[in-house]
Amino acid sequence: MPTKYDVFAKVIEKAPCKPKDLKFDKPIYSHLNSLVSDNWIKKTKQGLLNPIKSEETKFIFEIFKWSLKNNVNYNFWFSENLKLVLKVLSKSVPVINPLKLSNNKKNSEIVHFFEENQFLILWKRKPKLGTLLNHKILSLLKKKYGLKDKVKEKYLSYCEISKKVLGIFQKEINPFEKKIFEFLAGSAQLEGSTVSIGETINLIMHSIYPNKPSQDIQMVKNLNEAINYVFEHLDEELTLEHLKEVNKICLFSLHKGAGKFKKTQNKILGNPNFKTTPPNKVVVELEKFCEQFNKIKTRKNCLKQLGFIHNQHQRIHGFVDGNSRTTRLLVNWLLMKFKFPLLVIKIGAFEKYMGLTKLSSKRNDDDLRNFLLHLILHEELLNN
Repeated sequence: MPTKYDVFAKVIEKAPCKPKDLKFDKPIYSHLNSLVSDNWIKKTKQGLLNPIKSEETKFIFEIFKWSLKNNVNYNFWFSENLKLVLKVLSKSVPVINPLKLSNNKKNSEIVHFFEENQFLILWKRKPKLGTLLNHKILSLLKKKYGLKDKVKEKYLSYCEISKKVLGIFQKEINPFEKKIFEFLAGSAQLEGSTVSIGETINLIMHSIYPNKPSQDIQMVKNLNEAINYVFEHLDEELTLEHLKEVNKICLFSLHKGAGKFKKTQNKILGNPNFKTTPPNKVVVELEKFCEQFNKIKTRKNCLKQLGFIHNQHQRIHGFVDGNSRTTRLLVNWLLMKFKFPLLVIKIGAFEKYMGLTKLSSKRNDDDLRNFLLHLILHEELLNN
């Protein structure tokens, strides 16, 4: 059955329109009457429907916009239980399953959604401990509910988190396991793709193409080819040729500069503090980077250098485009080389990750490293 929010979303899309233009299979007149009564839409004498602009509808539109971009059912954010869950978790972290939320199916479903999509990051399973991330969508909701906006995020020290990640059972990565597809979808979504994890699985495994922009689909396909390249060369020392080939695969049919070093200075939109290497120094800096990458010989040092490896390559920004996709592939190259689980970044962690990388006001390798290790452990606790 369509919800009130489904009907409102369709009115926004089709306006000005008549009820029959919304093309719902089920009766929606009670929802339309409710929307008119709530002053979300107005109905003209001719029977045309138009949304009304107000603080309330602007809030709802922001929820719609973010959800559609990130492949989330916007109805989730209007659950009656969400206010309680946010209120309790904001005060209870690092405790993730407080008594006030127990023995309620809807509360459990909300908490599970937060965990599955990395709005909640776990670092212990029993008792369940972790942190709730500060995120734009959660801030919107907390403001709406009159709750305190910022949560004090709580993490383990590097010594504690690295010990836990080192203790994860060593195993070879199965190229068909779900984490691969989660990595592909997440890395592409960070660059604007709208292809979901489920659609990624169908695309790669069954050649079922989603109804999404062709560029988004190509980006996911390219990332899949690129990680297969990493699998094939995992035990080799990293070279400039490897870097160029990974970037070339990432940008296949998307950019004419695929695999080519930049010839003009590039900038990061929205962050003037993010300085990249001048074009005439790119080759020298990337050669140094490969040396530093290849000097990592132990699992312990792999974890210790993870933030440096990510930030160093991204801040050199040596290619015309696709530098961040290439960077995330290199981080997973290093992790897989030492039989650690894949780094997967999901929608709830996007803002935090970007704030520690391309949108950071100041470079901090340690903070980035620690956050990435928490993501690795979180996914391991969630899936095992």
